[in-house]
Amino acid sequence: MESINIRKARYPFTAVRDDAGVPHVKAADWQAAVYAMGYLHALDRPTQIYFARSIAAGRAAERIAAKPELVEMDTFLRRANLAERIDEEVESLEPHILEQLLWYCEGVNDGLADSRRSLPMWVVGFEPGPWDPSAVLLLGNLLSFAGLAVGEQEAELTLLELIQLGVEDDRIRELFAPYLDGIDFAPLRNIHITKRLSDEALELLADLPRLAGSNAWAVSPARSATGSALLASDPHLEVNRLPAIWYEVVLDWSNGSGEKQYAMGATLPGCPLMAVGRTPKLSWGVTYLAADTSDYFIEDCRPGGATGWQYRRDESWHDFQLRKEQIKRKGQSPLELEVLENDLGTLTRTPDDAGTYMSVAWIGSHRGSGRAIGTWLELLAAGNTREAMDTVRDSPHPSLVWVFADSEGHIGMQASGWLPQRPPHASGITPLPAWNMANHWRGVVPSELLPHVYDPPIGFVATANEEQYRTDGPPLHASHLADYRLRRIVERLTEMPKATIEDMQALQYDVLSTHARDLLPVLLSHLEDCPLKRRLTAWDCRYNPESIDASLFHSFYRHVLLEIFGHEAGIGWRRMLYLSTRMGYSKFLLTACDRALRKVTSSWWRERDKGAMIRLAAERAQAEPDKPWSQVNEFHFVNRFINLGRVGRLLGLKSPPIAMPGCHATPFQGHLLTTKTRESTFAPSYHFVTDMGSDQAWTNLPGGPSESAFSWWYQSDLERWKTGEYKCLSIDDECEPEQSVDADLLG
Repeated sequence: MESINIRKARYPFTAVRDDAGVPHVKAADWQAAVYAMGYLHALDRPTQIYFARSIAAGRAAERIAAKPELVEMDTFLRRANLAERIDEEVESLEPHILEQLLWYCEGVNDGLADSRRSLPMWVVGFEPGPWDPSAVLLLGNLLSFAGLAVGEQEAELTLLELIQLGVEDDRIRELFAPYLDGIDFAPLRNIHITKRLSDEALELLADLPRLAGSNAWAVSPARSATGSALLASDPHLEVNRLPAIWYEVVLDWSNGSGEKQYAMGATLPGCPLMAVGRTPKLSWGVTYLAADTSDYFIEDCRPGGATGWQYRRDESWHDFQLRKEQIKRKGQSPLELEVLENDLGTLTRTPDDAGTYMSVAWIGSHRGSGRAIGTWLELLAAGNTREAMDTVRDSPHPSLVWVFADSEGHIGMQASGWLPQRPPHASGITPLPAWNMANHWRGVVPSELLPHVYDPPIGFVATANEEQYRTDGPPLHASHLADYRLRRIVERLTEMPKATIEDMQALQYDVLSTHARDLLPVLLSHLEDCPLKRRLTAWDCRYNPESIDASLFHSFYRHVLLEIFGHEAGIGWRRMLYLSTRMGYSKFLLTACDRALRKVTSSWWRERDKGAMIRLAAERAQAEPDKPWSQVNEFHFVNRFINLGRVGRLLGLKSPPIAMPGCHATPFQGHLLTTKTRESTFAPSYHFVTDMGSDQAWTNLPGGPSESAFSWWYQSDLERWKTGEYKCLSIDDECEPEQSVDADLLG
């Protein structure tokens, strides 16, 4: 263990680093422990904390750099107004929650005084300023809105673009059935659609902890080799930018009392929350519920009124509220932004002339959303699974599925988050006319209707962003979500009568694709005997890095999508190519395409022969040179704060090519998107496995504790993450030897 020199602390605590650099804190009480968390966040991750606040406030171009993508992001987030009523939300927090936030913020401020400004801050002339509870809640809004709700909005824009593109109505309705039943397309074709975010701006969002694709499961003592409950969790997000999003820490405030009091796991710098972790009595993990928390509405607009523009309700016209924002740019003149708002939400653009435009509403902007931070703090005090489920159920945002296991042997799963109570005729997938008051939201779905499971007879619970339903029937989603990862997880857990820690670790690195296994019989049935058919028939459907057949299927599948759905009478070749190269980022559409491919008859091959199109796709895939999956799915680790020009490369801030195992449909969800300027990845950002019969957890993550590229602890855990090796976290030194996943699973 290496001691951490703490010089500016106002509450006494000690901290040492283990062999991976993870800080282990010993404090007299919880007050000192949460203070220490803030102190260490500022000591090791100051740039991450303060740059994130600038982004959330829409001031990145002013405070960091006037890059076009940052200006675009500032404009987008200023329009969304994430800082609205933040101070009011802070004032409404329960006193004991606010007190803990103040302890944490004191730690951040004292830690920054100890570490001083980071190199990236110094280079851009960034002055951090004090950290306070308003900053914590602002980061929470950034996580919930920019990291999650924006993905829903982009998916709904894609559908609206397809409708306006002129794709035949019956084809669109079939593709997204039953969510478009009863929807009149006529008013949708005349809407002035807002400009989509650029790839560069969307990639900035990928840097945020999105939880948009994750796995979590728990196993009861009856199915555990140790006789205690097991839990495994791996949130998925952008992994190729260092430092890693998550910051591991072990907090121990037992203070020799004889009663163990600790928390260990992955925290989010800037917030006193542990996203994945455990205490002596409880362990937890989360996945994104993927429920629809944001809707577009159609606004009928005309010039006039006190603010220059009006909107209609029934036959009456009302003035928009006008909010003026100034987007400051470092070294450049500021931009003026006028934002029009009304009773539903915010207009996505300023009108050019009279007509229909879109407004957007997000449930997280409603009053009371700030109390979500209290959920995370109160969770640390929960004594068992049932208590934890009750604690998280009413949390406002983000919308999550929580998985729990406790030391008493109980397991459970609970959905949480405010979800709009839409009228019965509204799916949320397309915008409805706002002038008809019957289309408006009707409050929030009662939390008792959110899905939950406690100690199921099967002996395990699992979730992987699959479609979820309210307990009274309706879905919580605006579109069908694929359950490829979940089905593989359930399949493996069912095959484990007595699961071990090693089994849990191996499942986190599993690269078998149920997506490929489902589609291959459908697609290959249309082929005569050929090399592609023979090879894919024999393929084990695993996306190991050395697999050439994984690359072949990937190419075959892409060509099938282009032939069937990219036809000029369909989605169009260019647009389909764009979407099919973003498989993990275009799940909304591609899941619908997968469902259509399984059909015998469809409007998508009404005039063309399905088999002929699949055979043409096979010929094109066969003509491509063979490559192992490691060459198709490779990426580089880079620094998220230092520009990768010549200096960055000379300093070693860009790694050699790294092979990414898995794909969008495997438990190890490894996929990437490469554009002209950036590589974006989506993969497990943290692996956590624990046995509730011990006081240990087994973990790895793609990075290390420090954000400094010149620190020993910058990427101290990276090799473990790549090779499937797990380190042990414990409040004492009695850890077992490090464990590794079977090398055959990793290729």
